Amino acid sequence: MTTRSMRFRTCVCLFVLAAVLRASAASALPTMIRLGYTNCAVCHLSPQGGGLLTPYGKGIDTAQSLFSEEARPPGEELKSLYDVRAVFVANMLSTEAQPGTLSASTLRTVLRNAVNMSAHTRVSYQAGLDATMTGNMTMAPAVGTGDILVSKAIFEYHPRDGISVQVGRDTLPDGLGLPDPQTFMRRQHDPFGTAFPIQAKAFLWNSHFELTPYVYGPGFDETRRLARQHGGGVVGGLDVGKRAVVGMTARSAYSSAFDRKSVGAYARLGFGPWGVLAEHDMTSRVVPGPTPAPADYVMGYTQLFVYPAEWFLTSLIVDHVEVSGSATKRAYRIAPAVSMRLSNNFTLGFTTRNEVVRGRAPDSRTYLLTLAVKSVQ
Repeated sequence: MTTRSMRFRTCVCLFVLAAVLRASAASALPTMIRLGYTNCAVCHLSPQGGGLLTPYGKGIDTAQSLFSEEARPPGEELKSLYDVRAVFVANMLSTEAQPGTLSASTLRTVLRNAVNMSAHTRVSYQAGLDATMTGNMTMAPAVGTGDILVSKAIFEYHPRDGISVQVGRDTLPDGLGLPDPQTFMRRQHDPFGTAFPIQAKAFLWNSHFELTPYVYGPGFDETRRLARQHGGGVVGGLDVGKRAVVGMTARSAYSSAFDRKSVGAYARLGFGPWGVLAEHDMTSRVVPGPTPAPADYVMGYTQLFVYPAEWFLTSLIVDHVEVSGSATKRAYRIAPAVSMRLSNNFTLGFTTRNEVVRGRAPDSRTYLLTLAVKSVQ
């Protein structure tokens, strides 16, 4: 296989990954900090955010839509909550190294369900199918893939407000509760690991602080067996104002392939119609052996967002990674985006992402058009 062909296939794989990740971004909205919501437990069933909404959260969701419908009364509780959603993402990617334009169309369908077993216990899951069609507009035939994904399966014990314990398969807690920055950072220093490890975590929160200690193990869908790992960490934040939360994160992981330690900081700031979300992380990774190969990663994600109207979100995302040690890399991504919540059922978004890589890798530009359709219970 020629070097040119290998580069092309690598670009295709990364492009498919970007499409799937961006399709998952229609979930939690930490931008609600601008309205004084300092934690996710107010509107979401899970204190981690994302996923199903409480009846109160459904009312807020309705109020932020361009074409609103009648909302369920906030006090009306249901034994079982569910929704079905489909997210369609159309992508175009151009690079300096490969002629033609890569294209991808991704359709993600997801069923989310939560059942209250008692007043203090609940089981929930999230599963779906990802179907992707990729190709080069000028020189390669289209290639289709399909994957069944179980991204959540947890048991939750909720003894009272402010305390929750969860055990099962899920994404790891982080400071922002957004899939894009977490996945961007994980793909830099753990590209063969899982996004959904088996874990046990506790959520402690009130109007002044949030604290989430956790331990985790393999998800058993790692692309390499040696990437299966065990570890633990903590996420902790303080409410330093009615619309400001700042905090720190720490995590350690151990596997047959490497040991990793991370420390980071995050902030969620809101100022009426606009605000800032930021998370930065420093990671040290060591490959064990007679001659250890250490590598240090400094990564950051910053999003400036503005709401011209409650249903219309504009944002500018800047993230970067700098790697030193056994591997060297420096890359920046700049992504202006708009998202329009047309109704309870439809959200439309558009993003263009420019990636600048210092070194041999080519720069690239990606255009993403997203349509999210969901049912409303």
